[in-house]
Amino acid sequence: MRVNAIAMTLVLSLAAARGAYAQNPDVTSEPFMKAALTVMTFDYFAEQCNQGSGFAASDAAKVEAWETTNGVAQIRARLPEFDQHPTQKQQLELALSTITKQIARQHANINPCTAAVSLSQIPDAQFAKVSPQILSLVSKPPKTPKKAAQPPAKTPENVTSASDSEIVKQIDSFGFNSRPKMGIGGFIVLDIYPVVLFRNGEALTNVEGLSFSGGIAAHKRANPDEWTRWRKQGGKIELANKDAWEALPFSKTYPKLPNNFKLNGLFRSLSGTGNVAIGGSQSVAAWQDYRFSSDGRVVRGNGAGASNEAIATSNVAPNQRGTYRVEGLTLYITYDDGSSEHRILITDPTDPSTIWLDGVSYVRRKK
Repeated sequence: MRVNAIAMTLVLSLAAARGAYAQNPDVTSEPFMKAALTVMTFDYFAEQCNQGSGFAASDAAKVEAWETTNGVAQIRARLPEFDQHPTQKQQLELALSTITKQIARQHANINPCTAAVSLSQIPDAQFAKVSPQILSLVSKPPKTPKKAAQPPAKTPENVTSASDSEIVKQIDSFGFNSRPKMGIGGFIVLDIYPVVLFRNGEALTNVEGLSFSGGIAAHKRANPDEWTRWRKQGGKIELANKDAWEALPFSKTYPKLPNNFKLNGLFRSLSGTGNVAIGGSQSVAAWQDYRFSSDGRVVRGNGAGASNEAIATSNVAPNQRGTYRVEGLTLYITYDDGSSEHRILITDPTDPSTIWLDGVSYVRRKK
């Protein structure tokens, strides 16, 4: 993977995520919020890098020079101040989640060390040049402290995943929730996503956990924030949050799909980023689609494109053709070339205008 490709994605992702921040002094100022988001994103990938083989000597030198020149330790030391500004803290955390997920989707098997180094070299990360005022409060920025040695990551237990039928027995139904997310061009859109409601009163807010390699119990241990409790109250489905119960915006729930359930039409998942929403002209989009037929045939395609004021580019992969079937929660596809895939499938069986495959939404299109 080329470093400049990762850097371009990082530039566009950061530009999209950094919207109109408050113009108050100190940490809530726009320049500091931008710098904080950049440092947080760098730390995200640097931590993953250090859990592996770590930075190569030449890259470590680049990172150290960047941190020293741009007062990164000073910025990092002030991040806890956002605890006093919950709105801005939530905004940063949402932006960080959006950026890291977007980069992971656009660059499969990304090397976190390469991503961290690439991020440290982009123009917006040169705080001493672009935002010197945020570093002027301290004449001698502190040296970046060495992180305490992290204990070796525990090897996941060798747990045999429960079969699809066993998982189905544990599930009561599916509900749907909504949340804001950053869309193409940097605009905030409403994302509707499924929630898995288990018979024991537990709820899974990330449906990808159903296909976790170690099984549901292992996913719960590894991702406790994606699990909560649910209940029926006054005809509504409620999820427990930190302080109280909160009703789902959609009261209707659905059981598993019937066997031999058929889909019909073109379903497309579109993702992307850019800075159009904040006055820019750059946009990056990627898509995957499945064209299902009621006779059990399917055609899969995908592609990507980018544009700015001067140029537009695109790349479309060749289609794959095959057959599909639905059993319980699982969509099984066998392609004509001998390859295959299976995905957790969720949709309203009475109106499958949107389907979720392993938690990713695909919307039915006319063409």
